[in-house]
Amino acid sequence: MKVQANTFGTEDPRVYGNDADLTLFYDETNNIRKLRLKASGLNDDKNDNFVLGGIVLKPGQVMADIKNLRKILYIQDNADEIKFDLVAWGSFERILDSRKLTKVFSWLIEQDIGIHYVNLNLLNWSILDIVDSILSNEKFRQFMVVHRELQNELYQVAMTDLPAFLSIMRSYAYPNIQRSSTSAFLVDLRRFIQTHWPPHASQWITTLDEILLKAQSLPELAFLVDEKEGVLIDSFDVFFLNRICMFKNSRHVFDEEEEVQAGIGHYQIMDGERVIDFSFVNSKAVDEIQLSDVIVGFLGKYFSYIEKTPIQVLLRKRKDLTSTQSQNLKLFGKLIDISDALSNALLHRITTVESDWKSDLFLHGSPSR
Repeated sequence: MKVQANTFGTEDPRVYGNDADLTLFYDETNNIRKLRLKASGLNDDKNDNFVLGGIVLKPGQVMADIKNLRKILYIQDNADEIKFDLVAWGSFERILDSRKLTKVFSWLIEQDIGIHYVNLNLLNWSILDIVDSILSNEKFRQFMVVHRELQNELYQVAMTDLPAFLSIMRSYAYPNIQRSSTSAFLVDLRRFIQTHWPPHASQWITTLDEILLKAQSLPELAFLVDEKEGVLIDSFDVFFLNRICMFKNSRHVFDEEEEVQAGIGHYQIMDGERVIDFSFVNSKAVDEIQLSDVIVGFLGKYFSYIEKTPIQVLLRKRKDLTSTQSQNLKLFGKLIDISDALSNALLHRITTVESDWKSDLFLHGSPSR
């Protein structure tokens, strides 16, 4: 099926470098296929971040043979490929303390090889449409400039009592809220927020509270009608397609994955009359995919750790890093710098303002760069 790239991706004036002739190699982690509401909560209660990413090569760049890397990592000859769990395992703190991880990061940096990723907070993504549906109405358009701040407040309050929050969602067949139930849903949602009002309230939660009150007169929540009841995420295909369309002049090489191939393999994605190059390969035959497995394995643990760890704990952990943990964080930062110099679209976080802030603080020692 032929489809134009702009079907799945839109131009963003803030993005640079995405028109370069790059080669992106991919792996993924925490792809739970679907996220659904159940009577007991969610079909997946780990709430780990989905990450799609790997390594990226510049035009004309070729990665060195990984035989030497296998040797310094002490990968046995009978191991078909380098995998993340052969480099690091266990808790994130233990993973960050892996000297083998140091060797992988250093090996990539020596070759000036960057990384790329899409980092997705599943629950946050699933409830964004509550705020966005309200702000899509002309009466509330003025608040679009702070939509992420409002979304952040909703997510943070939801996480204070997730079972009760999900119970409200289920009682209104979220994300398929009947037009006749719009007002009642917003009343209950506002009551939940007021019940779980944070002790140090920001201006944004006050703004969110006021918006939810005024929005009760809306005839519908534009993005939460005529949807599948209880289905928060139907598939992750759109994130694969968005990457292909974002980097239209690049070559995209994905690890073989049966469900993803079934979901997007039938598309022929076009940039005008030109077919955008994407393919699926066996990781055992492609060294770059094996390195992508290591990178994505680390990223999945890193971003989930950032999401779930309070800021005060992160600050304490950062202060008490071992020498190896500190070195690995610095090397990770260098990989990000290599990538960001190519394109800021290579590093894509779809999460909350607070999580972005915590990640920057933990990695760089400051909330923004």
